Amino acid sequence: MRTALSALLTLSVAACASVPSSPVPDLQHQAQALQTRRLDDPGLVAAEARLHLPTSADVTWTPDRVTVAAWYFDPTLAQARDTAQRAEADAALAAQRANPTLQLSPEKAISGLDVASPWTIGASLLLPLLHPGESAARRDIAAAHTEQARDRAALAVWRSRARAVTALREVLLARRAQALAQTVAIAQASYLDGVRRRVAAGASSRDAELAAELAAQGAAADLANRTAQRIAAEHALAGAIGVPWSALNGVPLVWPQLDAPPPPAALPTGALAQAAAWNRLDLAALLAQYRASAARLRLAAGTRYPTTAVAPGYIYDQGQRKFGFGVDIELPLFHGAGARIRAAAAACDEAAAAVQARQAQILNALDAARADYTARYAAWQRTLDAAAAAHQTAAHARVQRRAGQMDRGRETIAEVAAAHTDLAAVDALGATLNALGQLEDVLQRPLWPASTLAPPSTANPLPSSSLTETAHAH
Repeated sequence: MRTALSALLTLSVAACASVPSSPVPDLQHQAQALQTRRLDDPGLVAAEARLHLPTSADVTWTPDRVTVAAWYFDPTLAQARDTAQRAEADAALAAQRANPTLQLSPEKAISGLDVASPWTIGASLLLPLLHPGESAARRDIAAAHTEQARDRAALAVWRSRARAVTALREVLLARRAQALAQTVAIAQASYLDGVRRRVAAGASSRDAELAAELAAQGAAADLANRTAQRIAAEHALAGAIGVPWSALNGVPLVWPQLDAPPPPAALPTGALAQAAAWNRLDLAALLAQYRASAARLRLAAGTRYPTTAVAPGYIYDQGQRKFGFGVDIELPLFHGAGARIRAAAAACDEAAAAVQARQAQILNALDAARADYTARYAAWQRTLDAAAAAHQTAAHARVQRRAGQMDRGRETIAEVAAAHTDLAAVDALGATLNALGQLEDVLQRPLWPASTLAPPSTANPLPSSSLTETAHAH
């Protein structure tokens, strides 16, 4: 008895595992930490140095630098990392085999004894047996879920990059549009002053003054709207990076060759289709889900054989020592394995259909994105041509006014028209770049500008700047 109790105690101690502490989040401390984030954070500087990027906060912030800052600060990446770790732990848990069960049954006779020992002690070890192929199927399910978790973590990295780069582009375009809107507003105000002087001198009618006032008011309203859009874009950039808006004050933001996106003909059609239909991270996650469903089907197929457990045991029966061997067999009296197999097969078919449906969606989205970018690019080019013609007209008007062939009012009208076409060109450029960004999002890979950062993948779902530094930042 003492030996059995010692062995039981040893097994119990061996089964113990340490439980890490999980303190309740301190909301006040977290809020203070979020409000004090800056782009000169030492951890961010170290990440940039490792990725061979400039490390000074005063140096221009390009799309790659903004991306690394987002990977460092973005709280959604910390959540994605923890979610991937939880999914991997859940997969390992699901792959575990059930532990054996030790059964002890001591008995003591208290009357009618004619033997020396009143005790009867039984001990048996219940060992559940695996179905055919169950061990390999469980391993495959765990591997598929782990791969799926990594794919989703890599997808979170891509989305973080897309949010940050899109927000940077919107800020730069909004600032340019605000400056042009201010030029238009100043020109309209100057034109209104000239019209008022002519009206006072009797050279123009009151109708011309009213028309100029309406145009000036419209330009002022558009300037106010563009200013609001610029402020909203800057706040969106701060949110995409994960820093307070004040951290962007005075930060030089640049986008090399913002006015020179690649023409649609320069994009490789076949390579884009292959990249979209074969290499997307969400498609890889669905494939991993299909592999898990296929493994569950094999697991269900093994249940065609009855669930069995063996129980070798030892009995000490009032001085007699006996060996016992029990067998537990599930009897399929109420149901067999057919329903479980049909459910697993249906889930496998559903997963395969989800892969095919997503691939079809991707190809359709790719065609739509390419067509949209082609149309937007052509519209932008036509707007540039119109802006160039308007500037030529304005330059010709200046020459005519200096020659005394045109008054100041008509020259101002030409200048306002040129400023309006410049503003329209900026809007067209923004629509073109948004279409290109949508094409990048369909492909889940950067197209323009060229990036020196390695794209996320299943093998390396989180970039080096977010594996350890993100944990430090959060």
